[in-house]
Amino acid sequence: MNIDGISLQAKPFIKPKMPEPVETDVEKTPQDSPGTAQIEEPQENDTEKGVLRNLLEGHFNGVSDVRLRINFFEELAAIEAAKVQTVAAEKVGGVLESVGGVVNSFLTGENKPSDEQIAGVKEFHETFTQAVGESQNEPAADLTTAFDDFVEALRNLFASPVKTPEEIIIPETEDVGTTEGSSTTELPWQTFLDNLQSAFTAASDELTKSFSDLQILPELSEPNGNGVAYEKFLAIYNDLRGLGTPAAEQPVSEPVDLVV
Repeated sequence: MNIDGISLQAKPFIKPKMPEPVETDVEKTPQDSPGTAQIEEPQENDTEKGVLRNLLEGHFNGVSDVRLRINFFEELAAIEAAKVQTVAAEKVGGVLESVGGVVNSFLTGENKPSDEQIAGVKEFHETFTQAVGESQNEPAADLTTAFDDFVEALRNLFASPVKTPEEIIIPETEDVGTTEGSSTTELPWQTFLDNLQSAFTAASDELTKSFSDLQILPELSEPNGNGVAYEKFLAIYNDLRGLGTPAAEQPVSEPVDLVV
């Protein structure tokens, strides 16, 4: 299922050239000499982590901002994917809880359905829960599909020849539940489906909003000097995100240096 607001996709990325480690003039000492401190040279990975952390905190502007987003595109995509999974686990759980509460209220309420219908509702609810749990890629879309299948199965269950207690008491030839100045009263199972849909819609809207609000980077900064270079990098960045005109179609009069 498609989730609006998710923009990063796994693409080949260009790793920045990092500065060579600075050699120290401090004389090396044997590791087994007592009372001496071991000098550790800076690790390239630590430098990359620092740059990435500063990028996430919005410490870069203009061309540097766009260029670093390109260079660290793969890492940024992984960070965003992890946050999506965290949000999905929390909000999808909320949807299941809301739907489960409506189901339990219906099965234990005053207008209880027949034993056969109770068994059917429980079976279809379990199938719905399992389908949601097996969703891998598109939590919001998969959730909606599973719920639609759940409701359709319930409609078929209640529309079967098996009559509810209310239908047994009230003759089919009589106008069911009509009163002066009012429309036909819904049967308990119809009210149940309405409540089920309302609960699902509210919970799934919250899920969708959480995905839309998910943002790991600050807003892209404006160019602060060389607008031509900025536009070239922006075209490449938008191409990676699947937005705008592919970078290959952009007019480029000079090579674009992606090295930090």
